[in-house]
Amino acid sequence: MGDAAAVGWRRGARAATFPVRWIASWRLWTLPGRVLAMVLVVHALTISSVVGTAWMVPLRAEYWKVAAILVVTGVLYLEMARGIERLRAMEAGRGPYHDLKTVWNVAALLLLPPLLATAVIIATHTYGYLRIHREDKNPHRWVYSCATVVLASQVGALVLAVGVDAFPGFPSSDPVAWLVVAAATIVRWLVNYLLVITVAGLMKPEMTFSDAFSQLGEQGSEGAATSLAIAAAMFIEFGYYPLLLAIFVIIAVLQQTSLYHRWKRERPFDPSTGLYTRPAFVEIAGSIVDRESFRGGDQVGCLLLDLDHFKKINDTHGHHVGDLALVHLAQAIKDEIREDTDLAARWGGEEFVVLVPRVTHAQLCEVAERIRHRVSVTEVVYTVKDPVTDETEIREVRMTVSIGAVMGPGDATGPDSLLDLINRADQLMYRAKNSGRNRVCSTLGAGPAEIPVPTRPV
Repeated sequence: MGDAAAVGWRRGARAATFPVRWIASWRLWTLPGRVLAMVLVVHALTISSVVGTAWMVPLRAEYWKVAAILVVTGVLYLEMARGIERLRAMEAGRGPYHDLKTVWNVAALLLLPPLLATAVIIATHTYGYLRIHREDKNPHRWVYSCATVVLASQVGALVLAVGVDAFPGFPSSDPVAWLVVAAATIVRWLVNYLLVITVAGLMKPEMTFSDAFSQLGEQGSEGAATSLAIAAAMFIEFGYYPLLLAIFVIIAVLQQTSLYHRWKRERPFDPSTGLYTRPAFVEIAGSIVDRESFRGGDQVGCLLLDLDHFKKINDTHGHHVGDLALVHLAQAIKDEIREDTDLAARWGGEEFVVLVPRVTHAQLCEVAERIRHRVSVTEVVYTVKDPVTDETEIREVRMTVSIGAVMGPGDATGPDSLLDLINRADQLMYRAKNSGRNRVCSTLGAGPAEIPVPTRPV
């Protein structure tokens, strides 16, 4: 072997062994490395199981028909439930978030070969992300979630294939077959839950056992969805397609009873501004921050706003004009935040707070600057009647706002994480006040952030 060939061979050998040496090195066993290793293993097992089971059952025409029905009904459900599912996702707090796609995915597990059941899961998860969760700038989380559901369904399909002669298809009235169906759905749930919890535990080593199993309400929703899935599978198997409408009605009732009472009635709004009250904000925002902390992300922004010279407005123009100024400020906030994602509240007096999930620091500052600019060009118009001449005069008041912008959740955990976030935003807001008012201060720099007025995205 010549020198050039020997050098080339050695280089090729080093290149070939690099992945092995890297896997064996300490780098993989750091926290990000462990998470990555877990994710890669799950994806590898998922793909292998799908490929390995693709040959099990011939894909007959009736299976394609059932798959189409499940995809269409799943998509219709997701489209109708967009708003309420966004709210449920925000409220989920720690632990896995379960939506009712389970109805269609478990029905696919019971009625379809594993390959087509996988196609139904991928279709519903993709549509759910694009229509409900696309504001989450971490789509890899939803890819992993889809992979865990597919892998868990593959395990459930294996249980059905071993224990039920009619698989795929609805089992007979044999009690043993029904026990196998129950076992398959429980195994599916357990595998999926453990895969999600394991990654969450790797990302947050301080997670406790109670954290992993604290979402009993969500698990109740998952159990109800599984029961509905069995009913949906019966209706499809025996051709009772109109009865699928009953599934939609029951889902709507479940959503309304589990969320509407809490969201619309137990969480009051400030009567003057229409924004959430302080106690309502603390409860809702606390769940959002806690969930982001649990997922290992610092992608929640917080804005604390204070109306400049509010006392002067009250003293000069009257308290009724001050109240109008607060209403205009609240409207400016509403106009510049995302309706179904961001959370705004009247924190107290002339102070307002906004929680902005799933943003970068730069995007948070853009939101703050849009609010600041809109307030600065807003005019509070009111009329004054001269008691002597009885003439009416129209007057205008211009106002400005100082804003502190901070990212979190930071190092604090549990109930203190939200208050820590707001306290840090409060300190930056006072820095904006002391720096001349009518500005945004953030942790991007030591002083007020000099940000050009951005265009509101369409």
